Amino acid sequence: MRISLLLVLVILTNVSWSQNLETRIKNVENGLAFPKIVSLGKKTSKGNILKRLKRNKINGASVAVIHQGKLAWAKTYGITEAGSTNSVTTTTLFQAASIGKVITALAVLKLVAEGKLGLDENVNDKLKRWKIKENKHTESTKVTLRHLLSHSAGLTDGYGFLGYGPKDQIPTLLQILNNASPAKTKKSLAIKSTPGKVERYSGAGYLIIQLLIEDVSQLSFADYVQQRIFTPLQMTNTTYDNQPDKNQGKSIAAGHLSNGKSLKNKRYNIYPEKAAAGPWTTAEDLAKLVVAIQGAFKNQADPILPQALITKFLSPQINNKGLGVNLKGVDKPQAFWHAGQNLGYTALLYGLIDQGEGAVVLLNSDGGERFMQEFVSSVANEYNWPVMKSYESLKIAPSLQSLLVGKYQSTNPSQSIYINQKKGTLFIKPANSRKAFQLYKIGENHYTLKDSQDYFKLKFTFENDKVTSMTYAESIGKVLELKKVE
Repeated sequence: MRISLLLVLVILTNVSWSQNLETRIKNVENGLAFPKIVSLGKKTSKGNILKRLKRNKINGASVAVIHQGKLAWAKTYGITEAGSTNSVTTTTLFQAASIGKVITALAVLKLVAEGKLGLDENVNDKLKRWKIKENKHTESTKVTLRHLLSHSAGLTDGYGFLGYGPKDQIPTLLQILNNASPAKTKKSLAIKSTPGKVERYSGAGYLIIQLLIEDVSQLSFADYVQQRIFTPLQMTNTTYDNQPDKNQGKSIAAGHLSNGKSLKNKRYNIYPEKAAAGPWTTAEDLAKLVVAIQGAFKNQADPILPQALITKFLSPQINNKGLGVNLKGVDKPQAFWHAGQNLGYTALLYGLIDQGEGAVVLLNSDGGERFMQEFVSSVANEYNWPVMKSYESLKIAPSLQSLLVGKYQSTNPSQSIYINQKKGTLFIKPANSRKAFQLYKIGENHYTLKDSQDYFKLKFTFENDKVTSMTYAESIGKVLELKKVE
């Protein structure tokens, strides 16, 4: 009898868990909206995922959601190619584009963990087949791996790559770095500013890392990453094969333009710039990568990197850049993310740093940026993330408004902020700004600007029913303490 009761309890628990999961999935699928501050008394207009895909002319999507440190669910929508009836499945491969930089960063940091590379050593000391040209900008400060990973090496090549058609001759890595035929790259790889001083996105910086990995490991980049990242994490549907459909018989999602139409005379472009833009993958596989990063941060068993090193990976190096990821948060970095876009594809990866939450979106359209943010925001709202979610503004009582109004001064006389009141609404105006911005209350002693909840936060200190100071926090832990002087 006890065994039977236990069995019934297990079955009921599983049914309840399954029903709860289905409810959460439906909530996410019907809650798509851009993260915003909703004005008092108004409601957010939320969209259904299928309707949003149709409105944005996106043929196919693959998504994955991470909850409590593991993959919670993964789903696919739509078709692999315009005009076909082939549905996207969880094993359908998409191009992840620049999300590959996250993979590359983890791969090269493996060599740092083993003592074969240093974050702050001159990379030219380890490069064998090609060198960064020295000039006046590198006289006192040499280019390091830290600079390359954080897009602060002084390179000015910009964002992306043109790609190659299936009938084109594919250049080698050295031909790309040297702008030699048949490479399509024509941009200079000269250092144009002192390394470490200026953040400027550089895809070519990751090609230098690709060469560095090969020179130090004595393996091809693809083989090295397969051995050190993909196999240990069981990312069985991720590859650097240029044409996995033809060479491996894999199911792929063909690329499409933002108008939903197929690419002309090809299903996809080939990107030999593997470290920067080359991987084919699935949402589930990228979710495994997010979980591995979070596990290493918490120092769980068999981490992908030592905790100290993954902490550096997730720490600001310059502005909001970590060592291969973008960071988001106000008081401190709370999330890491990276987006990607190749011709015909867009992708987005998000993970919380100290919580086991995250999401991945892969699309076979090169016009899906807003859709991806709406999906991630829906996940953030459903799972109560500290970033990427919407807030309803709260009423600020007239008596509280009167207390908050005034001038706030930091120890630096040039840094002062004014809080003013106009027709029952509070406005904030920095001393060096001509424009005032409406102040919104979104929590207990938590204020922000319009749709800027992930970038600005204000809170006030009260003593004897008076406001004595303000703490002003701005993106990734830039905090300013100001005393109320008027």
